[in-house]
Amino acid sequence: MTAAQPAGEAPQPAAASADQEPAQPAEEQPEPQEAPPEQPQNAWEAAQELLEHAPESFTGQGYFFTGGTPHFGGGLVGGDQHTVSGGQVHGDVVTGQKTTIYQIGARIGAAFGTPLHGSGEVPAPELDALESVFQDGPVFPAALDMLREARVLVLAGRSDSGRRSAALMLLHRLGARRIRSLDPDVSPSSLLTGVERADGYLLADYTTPRSRPFRPHHLLRLREYLDREKSYLVITVARSASFRELAPLDWEPPAPEDVLTAHLRGLLAGAPAERITGLLSLPPVLEFLAKTRPIRELAEFAAPLAGCATEADDQPGLAEFGQGVVQEQVGRWFGDPDLPLREKAFLLSLAVFDHAPYALTAELSDQLFRRLEAIDAPGRKEGIPPFGNSIEERLALARAELTEENEQTPWGPVPQRMASFADHRTSHTLLRETWISHPSARPAILGWLNALATDPRPLVRTRVASAAALLASVDLSSAMGRLLGPWSESKDFRLCLQAANTLALAYYAGTAAVPRILHDWCQDDNARRRWSAIRGYALLGHLLPAQALEAFALAADRLTEDELTELAEEVKLGDRPQPSEHPTGYQALGLVEAAELLILSPAGPEALAALVRWLSGPPQLRQLALAVFLTAAQRTEGEQDPAGRPLLLGWYAESHRPEPGEAVEVTTLPGQDGPAAVRTLLTVLWRTALADRSYGPAALRVLRGWLFSALPLPEVEAELADLLAALTVTDRDRLRLSHLLRTTRDGLGTDGTGAVDRLLLNLSPH
Repeated sequence: MTAAQPAGEAPQPAAASADQEPAQPAEEQPEPQEAPPEQPQNAWEAAQELLEHAPESFTGQGYFFTGGTPHFGGGLVGGDQHTVSGGQVHGDVVTGQKTTIYQIGARIGAAFGTPLHGSGEVPAPELDALESVFQDGPVFPAALDMLREARVLVLAGRSDSGRRSAALMLLHRLGARRIRSLDPDVSPSSLLTGVERADGYLLADYTTPRSRPFRPHHLLRLREYLDREKSYLVITVARSASFRELAPLDWEPPAPEDVLTAHLRGLLAGAPAERITGLLSLPPVLEFLAKTRPIRELAEFAAPLAGCATEADDQPGLAEFGQGVVQEQVGRWFGDPDLPLREKAFLLSLAVFDHAPYALTAELSDQLFRRLEAIDAPGRKEGIPPFGNSIEERLALARAELTEENEQTPWGPVPQRMASFADHRTSHTLLRETWISHPSARPAILGWLNALATDPRPLVRTRVASAAALLASVDLSSAMGRLLGPWSESKDFRLCLQAANTLALAYYAGTAAVPRILHDWCQDDNARRRWSAIRGYALLGHLLPAQALEAFALAADRLTEDELTELAEEVKLGDRPQPSEHPTGYQALGLVEAAELLILSPAGPEALAALVRWLSGPPQLRQLALAVFLTAAQRTEGEQDPAGRPLLLGWYAESHRPEPGEAVEVTTLPGQDGPAAVRTLLTVLWRTALADRSYGPAALRVLRGWLFSALPLPEVEAELADLLAALTVTDRDRLRLSHLLRTTRDGLGTDGTGAVDRLLLNLSPH
């Protein structure tokens, strides 16, 4: 099987029809890839990869796929509802003009005498020039009042909305004459640590590390420092960012006419108001202002417009500047016979890998060029010059820009030169117009996407899924027949995962048929396609909770007794369930992982209620419910810190606790005022798991893990005492938990025995 041929499909004949992938010369065949993995990738890891590398157009909606750190209270979900990441989740993805860096050992630098936090002073001339043309905008007064009162403000907006300029002016208006621009590569705990004294601080394009989100104590420390130093701090973030403890203010840029007028007045100092009004009324200017423009482009347009002040009849430059409509530009690119085919391939590659490393985009564009060349001139063996291409000229042609940023890799952040279209609409427009207006290029594009769908790099696979999702949103039949259908039934699990990821992204791209497709796939006779559907529900379950839970229940009916027994043994052994060697054993694991993600999503209360209902259902559902619950119970608030606070314990503690004398729920059925409280649901699941013959040992082991990891944290002891008291209903319960505490005490050091003794005392009958 070649890299261009999806697994599970018969080899294509050498002669390619209009709907087939063209054959490659023998000497240009790609090297054979390694054998596909026999087992699917873990759902949690796969979801994080999708989150990490998906384009902003799919992730900037504030509720991308599933997860978050749901804050449970009274059975309802609040707080972060953005993404999956070990219970500490924020909706940021590496896109636009920002850098996401995971800091490991943030204080190592201090040990070698380097400052913990780099910064640089904003030049005074820059502030003066900005002040002369800055326009407040509709929310500026409110932002000024908030900053004056709280001394710290988070300003959210698009990267082209002028949010950085607004932040500088907010600080300047409050009297800050010395403003330091801070390095965004910093964790919340190190923010402002070791920074030089200034009147104001700007932290632009900040992304909180997923492993260490912004917490209340970080905010208190910042305010304490700023109050002491009489300083102010403004943090600018993308709209997709999430600050749970410090709600961002959504920045709205000023009217384009006001921005252009201010820059004209600066360039035409002393000119009468009538002249400026006349310039603004010119037809090319009106046409330019009628379209959405970034603040930067408005400022750039002022220069050629000011040049017309002396030659009012000379307006060609204005007309040309105002005609940069994305769709027209795409049409010119692909309608130009003089533009080399290799550069057209680069434009397509950049559309798929927008804001990705330039080297990667260029490398993969040459692979696409070979496929396009086989259509344009079959049999031609023209070489590709490895040197000589000017990056500057290539990016100028593409109306793209190159930025120095850090790419997050499994080995830490790596400096990269990222290539991005200057207009964020270009990538989608280019792919859509190419697919619709140039069908002769489809075989090459399909072969290229199929070859990259199993690439070992997560970024490449994710961008292939996003490109396929966009194609599905404009031509679902072709995408299903040539991409999603073969992927979903492939013997290569990487392609099955691609099908699930593509459907999830296509749903966000507006493809209304996705729920129907998932429903049909769940009932398909092909086990791989059913697995693809379950993984798709794992990503979209919080938006379709009823459908997802129904699909999980139907899939559980297909599980054999051997699969369920093996699943129970895996959970009992103490490890998270692993794929089995059974031919279809991956289905049981797929169900557990998908349901676990649904529990850890904003639809968590509904999922927990379903698990409780399953306890009284058929044996398959009961065992699935217990396996899912005990698997989710092993998650901690910091996935990088397995010894952290158990995530479900936090939800239990934050759920509504009955006051003395208040009626206590004794049923898990929904009441008149809403669903059963999360506290009640978790208690029922714990008591059932502890008393179950098959899963009881695993439940005791997980609960012992909670004790080992949480007892060193003083604030968690009361939460554990509360939970254990709720689990102690009968004498048998008391004996079981007392024995667990005593054996746990034997494994703790002297620091933890006191806490265990207090818990034992609370369990003693009074």
